[in-house]
Amino acid sequence: MKNSIALPPGLIGRDDDLEYIRKRARAGECCSLVGISNLGKSAFLRHLCESSNDHACVYVDCNAMPERNARAFYVAVWRALADAIATRASNAQTRAREVFDALCAATNATDLTLAFDEGIALALKHLPHPLVLLLDDFDEAYKHLEAQTFLNLRAFKDRHGASLAYVAATERELARMTTTREQGEFLELCAPRVRFLHFWQADDTRRFCEYFAAREKVTFSADDLKFIHDHADGHPGLTQAICYALGAITGAPQRNAQQDRMIHQAVQKNLATDANAQSECEKIWDDLDADERDALLDLTRADDAAAHRLRAKFILREDGDDTIIFSRVFADFVRRQKLMRNPQARGIYIDADAGAVWMDGNAVEALTDLEYRLLLYLYGRIDRVCDKYSIVKNVWGEEFIDEVDDARVEKLISRVRAKIEPDATKPRYVISVRGRGYKLVR
Repeated sequence: MKNSIALPPGLIGRDDDLEYIRKRARAGECCSLVGISNLGKSAFLRHLCESSNDHACVYVDCNAMPERNARAFYVAVWRALADAIATRASNAQTRAREVFDALCAATNATDLTLAFDEGIALALKHLPHPLVLLLDDFDEAYKHLEAQTFLNLRAFKDRHGASLAYVAATERELARMTTTREQGEFLELCAPRVRFLHFWQADDTRRFCEYFAAREKVTFSADDLKFIHDHADGHPGLTQAICYALGAITGAPQRNAQQDRMIHQAVQKNLATDANAQSECEKIWDDLDADERDALLDLTRADDAAAHRLRAKFILREDGDDTIIFSRVFADFVRRQKLMRNPQARGIYIDADAGAVWMDGNAVEALTDLEYRLLLYLYGRIDRVCDKYSIVKNVWGEEFIDEVDDARVEKLISRVRAKIEPDATKPRYVISVRGRGYKLVR
């Protein structure tokens, strides 16, 4: 199972995010960078370091700390600072080694803090200002560091002003974690400036897919690229998982539209149990607070505080008048979570892996291939209007666009309603939208 996202050299997209952090960094302002799991925060921060010329951005990997205590934190920060000093000021390396030795030899909190304080002063002397510490994967450090550490970080900032700044990169907002008085001193520095890392746009997804295809020696058609972006919706980890799932079937040869459609249907069925895709979904789900999960399970709460936070994280999106969950794969994962909580819940559920359809907790009688394909397509775009052109393209195939008329579509819709609706004469789930098409509703 391939869990970590392997990005190409350089940064894909995120220009607005980069400009925001750079602007804060140049002003010596602290800020918080929030991004759900496997969104590419580390690659983003490393690129920030490599591209900062008029100030010094220093990347600190908090995941590399062997323990969650002040000594491990100070040593991790100092290693990063010492590397930066060695690159820019080789004449200060001897003093840098002395600071490192002092940190390791400190037998009490006071000596440890004094040694680190000397290190900060040395870094400020030899590195460009502002000096910006990029604290990557800071979640666990924030939860477990000794209280005095946060007071010290605040004191360093107060003393050096705009010459020193912190960027705390986390999967969850600092303000949503348990906050002690001491943590509050650090949080106060970042709270006014919180940036949620954006997802990829379609062009960004295409760039990654081109890199992936060359690396894995597979071929992705234009329809493949659309399929990948539609299902991952710009989440890098999910994008890679779907690339693996699709690439395993497509291989290297070029294909025609009919072959693409058949492959996409097969992959879509498999994604519900694909280890990589479901691992990504579980990590996103685990990163959310309980009230955020509840808001996803009940989208009628689209105006409460948890739903607003989900919009800020780009997990909820607006589609016309509807509020939808990003990514078809994650939306399906959420629907399965809802079904597991309440197996008798009203509405439709499709187990794509088993090819089974459930309505109001009851199994639907066997569907024909066309009926199932129609229902699966509408289910993938649940609560969104699907016009007749897109229905023909995705159910019959693009080559049938000129052969399938409105009457055939309406007849197929009627057959599906007869099998899933409590009263097919008064449709509750497959709704006609006058002049636009059809949509499947919860």
